[in-house]
Amino acid sequence: MKKLALFAIIVLIFGTISPSLANQAYGQNDPNILLRIAIQADKQIVNQLDKKYENEIPNNINILYEKGHRAVESLDKSLSYNDIEKAKQDFLSAMNSFMQISRIISQSSEKVIVVNVSQKSNQNLESKLDRLEKYVKTLESISQKHKIKQNDDNFTTVYSLIQDIRNQIKIDEDSSKNLNELQDLIKSIKNEIRNSIAEKQSNAIKIFFKKFLVQIDQKLMQAKDLGRDQIEIDNANELILEIRELLSKNQINDAKKVYSELKVVLKNIGISVKIT
Repeated sequence: MKKLALFAIIVLIFGTISPSLANQAYGQNDPNILLRIAIQADKQIVNQLDKKYENEIPNNINILYEKGHRAVESLDKSLSYNDIEKAKQDFLSAMNSFMQISRIISQSSEKVIVVNVSQKSNQNLESKLDRLEKYVKTLESISQKHKIKQNDDNFTTVYSLIQDIRNQIKIDEDSSKNLNELQDLIKSIKNEIRNSIAEKQSNAIKIFFKKFLVQIDQKLMQAKDLGRDQIEIDNANELILEIRELLSKNQINDAKKVYSELKVVLKNIGISVKIT
């Protein structure tokens, strides 16, 4: 585990690794640790972005993050299918995207200075609005892609606020109240999108598990008819019940842990199951 963690750090720092180092790291460790490393890296990047940019994440960084986040999701799926080679590719893709983001952030030496909006020049405020509007369009595109209908009215309000602020700039009126409302609404939309996507991912995993467990049930009945070890078959059935109970409570990570135990028992019985 230490070697694989070191391998992940090298990827993050240098961006590239030698094939021999990758093979050595993967060959000596449980590949499931790659998912834990990738998820942790994802969370750290999100924290850095929130701290650094809040709702004003540059578009190039936002594109990199979406690419890295999708790679983490693909890594999870690849491991579920036991596709280790694809999991390696997904892991490296995620780490590469997160590494690029970290490099961009570290190269930026600007300090965030909170200044009253009324003291900013109209030109700076217009630039700020342009960046916010571009970010909102990115969120809207993501929302439409994932069919999150509840955000439609919020986007209408956002665009209306942006126009109101532009009008206030033209007449030199203080727009700080509207700007604060706009930023709060954008943050709310971003959180809603994140929560909705997470819920859909959770539902997809539960559907996958349910279909997989049905196949395992059938294999266990066949194993019983063939006179396989009844104690191990009973253990497998107990673990399946536990997984189903955890899924009903939406405890996905715990269900995955129990599934890892189930795979060992199934191997002892001589059962090999692939999702179809």
